[in-house]
Amino acid sequence: MARVPWDGGPSYWSKFPGAAKLNDPNLFPVSVFFGKPEHAAQLKDLGVNVYQEAEHDGSALTSITDTGMLVIAGQEWTRAEVGNNAGVVAWATFDECDMGLGCSGSNTQENLQQMKDLVAKIRAYGDGRPINANYSKGILGTWWASGTMDDFLAVVDFASADNYAYTSPAVGDAIKASPAWPAGANPAASAAYGWQIDRLRSFQATPGMKPNWVFVESARPYLSESNASTITPEQMEGAMWSAIIHEARGISIFQHNNDSRFGTYSLVDIPADRRAAIKAALAGIQSLAPVLNTQSYVWNAGAPGADTMLKARDGDAYLFAGIGLNGAGGSKTFTVPDDITGTQVEVVGENRTISVQDGKFTDSFTNEYTHHVYKIRI
Repeated sequence: MARVPWDGGPSYWSKFPGAAKLNDPNLFPVSVFFGKPEHAAQLKDLGVNVYQEAEHDGSALTSITDTGMLVIAGQEWTRAEVGNNAGVVAWATFDECDMGLGCSGSNTQENLQQMKDLVAKIRAYGDGRPINANYSKGILGTWWASGTMDDFLAVVDFASADNYAYTSPAVGDAIKASPAWPAGANPAASAAYGWQIDRLRSFQATPGMKPNWVFVESARPYLSESNASTITPEQMEGAMWSAIIHEARGISIFQHNNDSRFGTYSLVDIPADRRAAIKAALAGIQSLAPVLNTQSYVWNAGAPGADTMLKARDGDAYLFAGIGLNGAGGSKTFTVPDDITGTQVEVVGENRTISVQDGKFTDSFTNEYTHHVYKIRI
């Protein structure tokens, strides 16, 4: 079977000896954006394994990396502070420079030049660490970063994007203005996060040539929108899996929060039940890291309204499924490849099985964020 273009993987990360700890088949990156160093142990217990930048509060980076957590160091951290710490696996650049927010140009070309200049400065360190950037509305293909989004992605080694579709109506409106957005689709859905990965890949000269991550909010991230909402743990889990099904190579979590029920750090200052739900979701992702860190197969499972991804490992096929844009919940029937001979499908993590009949099986999806992982013996 043909393979989906492989963005990342051992051959890609091996080009960056400074990222050796990121190049781990048993690690699926789940990062926190600008976390406090003192929260490292709590975040690790939750299931987070990377700081995508970290607050520069006077703490040493070893206060994070000694816990086993990895760090993508932001520009607040000096080369001396980073040193040869093997837990610092990459450098971060400007945040949202495609919108002119992290950099200071008067137009997109000046912003891009600032990004190129910063990347050149970091490359000159010669420390073997890859370079990361987080982008935002430039991936929508509207007026932000017009004509330059492909260059913004080309200049760095891996990228992420943040568009908080579930919680911000203004972001939803911006997404709907994208010429790539399907007519009638609701942005406040898990599938909007998978779509963002598709958008990142669409700006690469060869789709899949570099890894992409996507941001998912963990509470209510906007400080000025009176009509913003707070994401539920179920929506958060669905958004993460939609991104993964669309070939995300990592998940970034934006935890800063404006919901009065929770503290500023919504992966730390939260009630026990919400924490338990998020922890379970992240554990489910991490348990499948050895599978997720393999190259996908091109396969149409034939289930209208569903998004799927097919992988294989150790004699088993894995079909990942969720609801796509403009898709609806309900019963879905999936077709498996002819060379899969298993007659029982294990629904991973759900303690149930489904029979395969005539090369097909059927399952139900209750909500737009519902997702399942199916394991079938080859």
